[in-house]
Amino acid sequence: MRAFSISLLTVALFTTSALAGYNCKCQDSNGQYNELTAECCNAQNNPLISYPGGNHQCTSSVNAIDSGAFVQCCQGKGVGGAYCWN
Repeated sequence: MRAFSISLLTVALFTTSALAGYNCKCQDSNGQYNELTAECCNAQNNPLISYPGGNHQCTSSVNAIDSGAFVQCCQGKGVGGAYCWN
């Protein structure tokens, strides 16, 4: 039981980490899209996230960006994807 709990906790931590980020921008092979980055940043609806960070990115000093939702937002606005990094 203890091993199962530790395994479950480890999976949960990695899943959360995979979906969170410090910085994101709407970007694809055609370039970056600052206005759409601002829209998708504001769509996160989290006071711990701000736009613009340096270089016109959505930024969070506490790793609060849902990068999966951010990518979907950019794609929903016609961009090929997003670039997110820590």
